Amino acid sequence: ERARDYLHKTGRFIVIGGIVSPVHDSYGKTGLVSSRHRLTMCQLAVQCSDWIRVDPWECYQDTWQTTCSVLEHHRDLMKRVTGCILSNVSTPSITPVIG
Repeated sequence: ERARDYLHKTGRFIVIGGIVSPVHDSYGKTGLVSSRHRLTMCQLAVQCSDWIRVDPWECYQDTWQTTCSVLEHHRDLMKRVTGCILSNVSTPSITPVIG
């Protein structure tokens, strides 16, 4: 909530949503609870939010994914869902822009 409010206040970004993406079990962090449980906890944590959602994609991959590939997944998903490009708001474009 604070991050969204801050970004709105800057006037440089329009936040249309938030995504929580629990990491795959093979990430390797000691003591990491199974992704199945983390996924459930995340879903419970955002169930009252009207702008944050949980994406299970990362948990369901065959192995751990780099941050870059996870961000590319979310970028491509946003393009498919909204038909928009992801860019800085100050970038001129004829396509609707999401910062």
